[in-house]
Amino acid sequence: MATSWTLTAAEICTDALEHMGILSDGETASSGDMQTALKALNGVLKELPLMGYLWPALSAEASLTWTAGQTVSLPADYYAYPVVWSQATGTKVQLVQLNHAQWLATPNRDAKGSTTHFYVDPLGALHLWPVPLVNPVLTIQYQRIVSDAASTTSPSLPQYWINPLGYGVANELVLKFGVPQDKRAEIAQRWDAKKNRALESSVASEPICFGVAD
Repeated sequence: MATSWTLTAAEICTDALEHMGILSDGETASSGDMQTALKALNGVLKELPLMGYLWPALSAEASLTWTAGQTVSLPADYYAYPVVWSQATGTKVQLVQLNHAQWLATPNRDAKGSTTHFYVDPLGALHLWPVPLVNPVLTIQYQRIVSDAASTTSPSLPQYWINPLGYGVANELVLKFGVPQDKRAEIAQRWDAKKNRALESSVASEPICFGVAD
């Protein structure tokens, strides 16, 4: 039994152009229309986390480079949900993450010593506390940003997201292509319904984070 069905980004964009009536079945999109649709697809993919979808694309455990001081740069594809370990003593120890309020309430953020905590600021920099005097030998696992869409490959999403994306792209483009109002409403309704079902099915894949109050 075959279970590997998918669509490339170009096929998703073609679906979107067909939903809007820009293409008839079997027609090929112009280069300009395809580039416009690919840009819209990337917009939809990047905004899905704002709609409640958390990417299940966890990184492998990766090393972080520390040279000196308190701040360490995060990987370029970092999105959120970091788990950080230090192996300065030869034993791997998980560091405790501080949220923004806890970081602001830390009485002496410049204290130096063996690092036990970390904070990720809104600009995406990782701050260590206490400030290490020697290399803390850091590694991290995190949720990655979704890769940009490439026309010949399928977006890195579960299979049940692939079909709804054509409606999401069409919904992004209806104003740009002057789609009539009745068709706009139908596209928006189908995108909302398909997106909401996919979000509900994605809940079990989302990371569950909790803490224990002292």
